Amino acid sequence: MKNHEYYTPLLTSQNPVYFYPMNYRVHLLEKQEEFDRVAGALSSKPWIGFDTEFVGEKSYIPVLCLIQIVSDEDIYLVDTLRIKNLDKFLSILADPAVLKITHAGDNDYRLLNTLCGTVPQNTFDTQIAAGFVGYNYPAGFAKIVERELKITLSKSHTVTDWEARPIDKKAIDYAVEDVKYLPALHEKFTKRLQKRQREAWAREENRKWEAASFYEVDPNKELMANDFVHQLDFREKVFLMRLYRWRIQRATELNVPKENALQSRHVSTVLRAIKNGPNAFRANRTLPENVWKKNYDAWELLWKNKPTDEEKAFLESLAKPAAEDPEREWTMELLYHFVKKQCLEHEISAALLLPKGAFNKLKAGSDEFDEDLLVGWRAELLGQELVRWLQKGQKIKITWEGDCCKLTM
Repeated sequence: MKNHEYYTPLLTSQNPVYFYPMNYRVHLLEKQEEFDRVAGALSSKPWIGFDTEFVGEKSYIPVLCLIQIVSDEDIYLVDTLRIKNLDKFLSILADPAVLKITHAGDNDYRLLNTLCGTVPQNTFDTQIAAGFVGYNYPAGFAKIVERELKITLSKSHTVTDWEARPIDKKAIDYAVEDVKYLPALHEKFTKRLQKRQREAWAREENRKWEAASFYEVDPNKELMANDFVHQLDFREKVFLMRLYRWRIQRATELNVPKENALQSRHVSTVLRAIKNGPNAFRANRTLPENVWKKNYDAWELLWKNKPTDEEKAFLESLAKPAAEDPEREWTMELLYHFVKKQCLEHEISAALLLPKGAFNKLKAGSDEFDEDLLVGWRAELLGQELVRWLQKGQKIKITWEGDCCKLTM
């Protein structure tokens, strides 16, 4: 079977419709009234599958260029550079009566939430489902399609200028492939999940995207990600916190990536130099002169202004890193191997159950660890005893009894 063959176009209205294998008709929608008509019809369907194409490397907020929607025997390619009002589609995403099928849909939902404030309801993600039936998480779409449907996808347009118009036919092929197999994968994975009695587990995992809190962004995320913040004095902490926020604000104002506003590698340079004025910047060769001269006045205000009560409260609430405890680190790593063993036995991806980054926060005793990662389906899989051991992280005593190894908390 040829995966990318165009058949003779059939004209309906003013939009070309191409017939693809698997009986799909592909419509390119470029006019608002055409889109509104289609979206209105789709709103009564029990399900849709969708994906988005966007360009994010040129601006702070990515540019949404294309939405691909699959339903029944039709695939619609929505040119969002020409169709500006997406309200009818957004209503479908928020409608709990319509199932939304995606692959790695968190990126699509985050973008649509940023642009439009949309919070989806009734979601199913094939990448998440795959993690519950034996795939490593996150598994790529092409790998899943090849293993499940015996179809090899083209990879030639994985890096495409989606802002270019007219859209290249090969790019259209690629866009179509991103959604045409979603219904078949949904059917396959749903049956496997039901057989293993894990449909409720997958549903629970998808539900996190259906809460507004999932899309909240902490403006101090970068600050807290830097371990060296605890080595700074209070005034330096205030400045660093402000500098990270300034970078976001500046990138937003100019609508450029944060790295264009100030490269991450220069943040520590600015922090060291600001205390000693312009001469310190002149003496530093790593920071381009045009960058610091253009921004020095703004940085100086960040350094000189007194901290607010809000800033004081936040910085005082930052937990200091726990002292190194080799025994606890060894204990927690041992427990994590039990977690992975449980996952292997049940053919569930350990990275889906307890991502390594989240586990490292648990191991370090960080207040940032999400306790929800030890409840629900995860607690059901791991068992109460292992969950309790992970939560307490107490020293484990090892005793050898003949051919047996006994572990005691």
